[in-house]
Amino acid sequence: MHILKTAITIVTTLIVPCLAQSQSAMLSVTVHEPNDSASVPCRAWVTAAGQQLYKPLTKSCTPYEKDQSFSCDGYFVMTVPPGEITIHLERGKEYLPLEKAVFVKPNQTTHVELTLERWINMAQRGWYSCDIHCHFGVDNLTILRQSALADDINFQPVLTFWNHQKNIWTRGVTRPDTWPQWPLGPAFYADAEHLITLRNQEIERIGGQPFESLGALHLLGLADPLEVPPAKSPYPCDATLGQKAKDTSPHCVIDTDKPIWAQNVVGVALGLFDSVQLCHNHYHRNATLSICCGMARIDPSLQGDPDELFHSTNLAYYRFLNCGFKLAATGGTAMGVMPAPLGYNRTYAKLAGPLTEANYLQAIRAGRTFATSGPMLILTVNGLDTGSTIEYSTKKPQPVAAKAQLHSIQPVDSLEVIHNGKVVKTISLKDKIPSPILEQQIDFSLTPQHSGWLAARAIFTAPDGRLRQAHSSPVYILVDDKPIAFKQDAEYMIDWIDKLIEVNRRKTGYKSQTQRDEVEAIFRKAKNIYETIAQSAAEQ
Repeated sequence: MHILKTAITIVTTLIVPCLAQSQSAMLSVTVHEPNDSASVPCRAWVTAAGQQLYKPLTKSCTPYEKDQSFSCDGYFVMTVPPGEITIHLERGKEYLPLEKAVFVKPNQTTHVELTLERWINMAQRGWYSCDIHCHFGVDNLTILRQSALADDINFQPVLTFWNHQKNIWTRGVTRPDTWPQWPLGPAFYADAEHLITLRNQEIERIGGQPFESLGALHLLGLADPLEVPPAKSPYPCDATLGQKAKDTSPHCVIDTDKPIWAQNVVGVALGLFDSVQLCHNHYHRNATLSICCGMARIDPSLQGDPDELFHSTNLAYYRFLNCGFKLAATGGTAMGVMPAPLGYNRTYAKLAGPLTEANYLQAIRAGRTFATSGPMLILTVNGLDTGSTIEYSTKKPQPVAAKAQLHSIQPVDSLEVIHNGKVVKTISLKDKIPSPILEQQIDFSLTPQHSGWLAARAIFTAPDGRLRQAHSSPVYILVDDKPIAFKQDAEYMIDWIDKLIEVNRRKTGYKSQTQRDEVEAIFRKAKNIYETIAQSAAEQ
């Protein structure tokens, strides 16, 4: 009997895989644009029998396990179970995503040709997309090219160095004293409208309790990489690194992936930051991460709110603007680390001239941007683009007119105008369904009494029920040549720095008291700037 059972087990083991294999099928997919026979790169996956399939047989495809999807050059072959399957295709934000149900027969190859249609062309309007936070494919120029095309990212500043990662180009150990010698140079075009640059670096020192992190510096367009501080070391502080980047690379952009990293309050005061990510890497397709890793908690009353991170991100940004600092709104995904495809969160910048690294970085520095996790949102004030400054005189009072234009293929909860951190105009869009495009314009005018700023945002709800947005950079309004200065916001920043000083005095990792004192002196320099802003506000 035992021998019989063993024989049955062996036969079953041999037969079941054969039966499973006999029940497989092949799927061949080619993707085009309308009226174009050439294949178009895209991102794809297949759902079948409750599973998400993302590992095609085609060697040129690039699977991304964290997102359960793959990029392709417009063609892929995949083994699938027979029966009804669904093919999912997408190409960034400007193409209509496509879902196609197909019935495949066992032991056959089913050939499918699909068409992806563009619903808006932002580049034709002068706006070019960027994912300002990318860790994926840094050792493979072919993958970088494919992902830029498949996710339709016009400008891709890849973070070649990240902390103490290995220099994968030279297979050496990392202290990034010099850039690798890339075969195609430090920048190359995937095609005429998709540019990839490689002289970019992230220095990230995060973790701990609230206000204990240093932050995450994104340094774009560096002449030379910065020396990375020892792991876990608080010295030098982020402001020192930012100043060195500006000294050695005057035209670089310094960005941070969240405004609420603890030491950002210092770098902003010292004029080192050009932009902050409002649509950042804690926003994924189907989930939202919470405040963590030593971020500053902006408002204690928000603790326990499922959208604390969303509100804190915006509130910190508004407080910086209310202290008179000009910061562009950006977006990034951290593909390679986070479970979202390239450009799920992205920046759009309006360029003055052709698509080049210099022109794109200049557009960010000038504030001609909006950040988005979905919708397109363009703000003008008195016909001027974001980043502009309007000189206003109360002796000749005329209303200032803002116009926000929304274009979206997904439902949007509301379209809003923000003035000095407060919602001053809103249109509810919860009852409007895109078919397939939702277009809405909001007009708002005001007669300003003191200096400030205007911005626009479009809020929507993600699959997990959390809030997401598109958010413009501001247009600044200077009334009677007075600076933008709000006492309450400056005093908040003073308290923030006091917390940093307290944390710094107990922080480990310094090699000497001199290092600790040097960092505290920089914090106090920033505090003095906020104290001056508070005094200026009180005198107005």
